[in-house]
Amino acid sequence: MRSAVVKKLEGLERQVVFVIDVHPIVSFGLVEMVKDVAPHARIRQFSTLKEAARHAVEEFPALIITDFHLRDVQAETFIGLFETLFPEIPVLITANDEKVMGQLKRHQLERFIAFSKFTPFAKMIDLIRVGLSQANIELLQMPTLSKALTHKQVEVLELIGAGHSNKEIAVLLKISVETVKGHVKDILERLKAKNRMEASIIYRHTQIQKHSVYSNLSSELHLSTNQ
Repeated sequence: MRSAVVKKLEGLERQVVFVIDVHPIVSFGLVEMVKDVAPHARIRQFSTLKEAARHAVEEFPALIITDFHLRDVQAETFIGLFETLFPEIPVLITANDEKVMGQLKRHQLERFIAFSKFTPFAKMIDLIRVGLSQANIELLQMPTLSKALTHKQVEVLELIGAGHSNKEIAVLLKISVETVKGHVKDILERLKAKNRMEASIIYRHTQIQKHSVYSNLSSELHLSTNQ
């Protein structure tokens, strides 16, 4: 792997995310989460570090999400290789076993964030958002739905997220198709979404954020009452 890999394109806004994982299901799951949070990001998938390094010569990433246990990387050389090939950019590591934490403790580099693949979905989304923010990648803006949408519009959004067509939503909510279309049009305008699926994504992540805030408050209250 040549030093040319570390060259970056000066003056260009990079919106590229590398996902490196040998397991297709895990890889595609991470890709979908990134798409939901940052729909404008360009995501590239690789199963080995070597593949990612070769591609980086042409398109350098702003963020990397990677497994620690890659088949072409030894545990003790992981940090060193990423320091050489991908300096300075944030790296999210989808493993937090003893080998990972030992390496991170030894090198003490803040740009590496490690978490388990079994991290709850809401928390994992939060961590991905942190990585994307550090990489200066544009995030999907989340409006306050409680102020923006009516109860009926929220029902429409939930059914859109479940994959229902306008006609099916009309039957389920016992309203006309034209009324559904009117709700959808108003939802898109209020949420500044380009289409019904993007509106559904905005709604879903606002709910995730709300759940995350409530969970954090609950944890803080639990800790304070036990002190």
